[in-house]
Amino acid sequence: GIPCNICGEDMEGVGIPDAVIDIPGLDPIRCDELESLGMEGEIAPGVCRRLPGLVNRICGCNPPCPVCGDEDLPVQNPDAVVEFPGEDEMTCAELEEAGLAGQIPEGQCERLPMFIDSVCGCNPTPPPTRPPTPPPTPPPTSPPTPSPTGAPICVPSYGKKGGKKGGYYGYGGKKGGYYGNDCNPGYYGGKKGGYYG
Repeated sequence: GIPCNICGEDMEGVGIPDAVIDIPGLDPIRCDELESLGMEGEIAPGVCRRLPGLVNRICGCNPPCPVCGDEDLPVQNPDAVVEFPGEDEMTCAELEEAGLAGQIPEGQCERLPMFIDSVCGCNPTPPPTRPPTPPPTPPPTSPPTPSPTGAPICVPSYGKKGGKKGGYYGYGGKKGGYYGNDCNPGYYGGKKGGYYG
């Protein structure tokens, strides 16, 4: 006969060898025994095709599924109870065990973390992130010492298109001296922004 992988093609094989499977029309049989019969070609192809759907969960045919999405994240609330539509209630610990035993199909495994996180506590604390290192504080710069003559500090201001109110080159507006602001007081500089201000 043709060898039959009872878990289905491309599956890893039985993860729970001593689980007993009840297949309609057959006596109850251990998963590993059924697997051996399959490999020896003792299972008819028509039956073989139906087996993966029947044995998948009971025999643990799936790759291990860390129910929290990462092997390093165990459930934090093992005794909390989760319910899935159409399934019996189980504790988070039982669900985790079932996942590692290969009882949870891959498609379901991917969605589990989001579904159980709030109940089972997959990620109660955010992963430890290093506290951001504060940027080195620059040494305090002392303000520039005014020159001994007491001359005003010269801050050229180019008028920013005439300060607050407009004017192309500072025909008015608060700040806009063309060269005002103490640099060249002779140019009508200063607060009111004269003609060349």
